Amino acid sequence: MKNLVLLGTARGESHTLRAIRELCPFKEYEIIDLRNYNLKYYSYDHSTNLDEFLAIAENMTTADNIVFATPVYWYSMSGVLKVFFDRLTELLTSHKSIGKALKGKKTFLISTGSDPELPPGFEVPFRLTSKYFEMNYERAFYLPAR
Repeated sequence: MKNLVLLGTARGESHTLRAIRELCPFKEYEIIDLRNYNLKYYSYDHSTNLDEFLAIAENMTTADNIVFATPVYWYSMSGVLKVFFDRLTELLTSHKSIGKALKGKKTFLISTGSDPELPPGFEVPFRLTSKYFEMNYERAFYLPAR
């Protein structure tokens, strides 16, 4: 079984990385640290296909479980993860076969922040994006900053 963690944070040794180590429901997993990849903003003219988004998306198709990991930044996901989520649009248009290959995968959320609990509504993009691609959103794990 392959477990893939998509880490969207601004720092290498971050609270979110610690949260992954402490809360990930899987003992073994591969981490893709999105800040180490060349990811361009979504473009309606599809001029972004010279970056590494599709390689990451194809890697997602080989996973059984996908974990999105992000700190809470202003009650939302991190910027790098948001750029990645915006690019998922390409899996509905120019790369439909990759998008369809996500069907049935299980998704999870790991997050950390300064509030004692995950802010209301924070899970919505993860839950609804999973539903849109016919993936099964399982649950969120949250680690408040200590």
